[in-house]
Amino acid sequence: MSAIPAPASSSSSQPAANDPNRLKVGTLTYTRASLITLFLFLLWGDFCFTLMETVVPSILPLKLNSIGAPNWALGLIVTTIPNMMAAAINPIISFRSDRFRSKWGRRIPFLIGATPFLVIFLILLGYAAPIGRWLHDIGLHGRFSEMSVMLVVIGVLMICFQFFNLFITSVYYYLFNDVVPHAFLARFMALFRVVGSLAGAGYNFFVLKYAESHMQLIFIVAGVLYLIAFVMMCWKVREGDYPPPPEYIGEKKGFRAAIRTYATECFTHRFYWYIFLANACIAMTWASGSYTLLYQTKYLGLSFDFIGKVGGICGIVGVILLYPAGILADRAHPLRVLLIAMSLQVFIGPFSITFAMMSPGISPNILPWIYVTLSVIGLPLYILYSAAEIPTLMKVFPMDRYGQFSSANALVRSTALIFGGVACGVFFDLTSKLNPNPVYAYRFLPVWNFTFQAGSLFFTWLLYREWKKLGGKDNFVPPAPLPNSPVMTP
Repeated sequence: MSAIPAPASSSSSQPAANDPNRLKVGTLTYTRASLITLFLFLLWGDFCFTLMETVVPSILPLKLNSIGAPNWALGLIVTTIPNMMAAAINPIISFRSDRFRSKWGRRIPFLIGATPFLVIFLILLGYAAPIGRWLHDIGLHGRFSEMSVMLVVIGVLMICFQFFNLFITSVYYYLFNDVVPHAFLARFMALFRVVGSLAGAGYNFFVLKYAESHMQLIFIVAGVLYLIAFVMMCWKVREGDYPPPPEYIGEKKGFRAAIRTYATECFTHRFYWYIFLANACIAMTWASGSYTLLYQTKYLGLSFDFIGKVGGICGIVGVILLYPAGILADRAHPLRVLLIAMSLQVFIGPFSITFAMMSPGISPNILPWIYVTLSVIGLPLYILYSAAEIPTLMKVFPMDRYGQFSSANALVRSTALIFGGVACGVFFDLTSKLNPNPVYAYRFLPVWNFTFQAGSLFFTWLLYREWKKLGGKDNFVPPAPLPNSPVMTP
């Protein structure tokens, strides 16, 4: 790759197939070979990143459940604390990264600086149980219960891990827009989704069944792979030169001016609030994700091996469907596809609720087949949603402030999860009082998800209606945050 002068802004129109500008982004110019190399390093990084991001939320709830932690503590450690940190730190990192300038770029310094520390705390999370036992027996001489000590150890390690992980998750996705030529960005995002799905499918198929028996080894391998992949990616991927960072509102300086600029630009138009609230409702369904394996194994009685195989097969089929779904989203507009996918998800929600309520009376020979049927029905809807989600944000957020608006979206989403993590645990604790069976409460998991899916559909419909008023598919321009501010076109 070689850096040459180029305009700082980019056009939304795609260059012709024989136009050499197709291989340019900002001040970077690629050959076809170097573009393929760029894709390989970014996608290899994504593969290992997905594995790392999958390990913690899938295995940590099992460890917390095995030591007898209450549901509210599980939600607090796995969901609420990380999202409290994200709500406070993500906007700062994103805002600073947009305006950061160095000879290594504005994204890569954040990635390479946080990676070693993230890997250390990821591996230590795998050893939280022996660390907690040692601290209980030797360090504290048994003055507190072993479960309490383990909860504190896991909580502290989770906070440290999440702090450094925020530097990665806050800027990693912005790097693509800076280094991938815009003519190839849509197909790269499709490949990005495919690689992530393959990583998730491989984990479900080959690793999940060892989640309890080989927990420490899984954390070590995930950490080492992640370290190698991200160091190689940061070494080989090059950012171009950037123009001077934009001024704050009123051309003022300092922390207060930065806050005012961020808040004014992101939170003063209802159009953007529809996006934020729709995503906040979806995030509330993520809050129940920590209990999904408990619902599947403890309540439905399915084995880890069976769940892993179903998840792996769905992941493989999803990979096949993902690229056609991306084509559909490009042609019909991703917001329309998103609205259709969410409408169908809400439509099938009552069937999942009915299955959960009737499961104790269903024959053990039939129950797995109903579970597979619901998974098969839900898979294409999830694929449509996945293919349209990020492209929708790219279409409706102002392009010159995409990272900033993305962090605002993440801020609202994380705020929802701060309350959602504990609220979901309290919800299950309250429903558990309806029946002495300790796993009875998990039958209400589809009820929780359906409620917030319906809420997300409502705000997405409002967004779609506003989008139509602002020009729709052919003439839409993102609304300016204030009446006298310049229009920020995509």
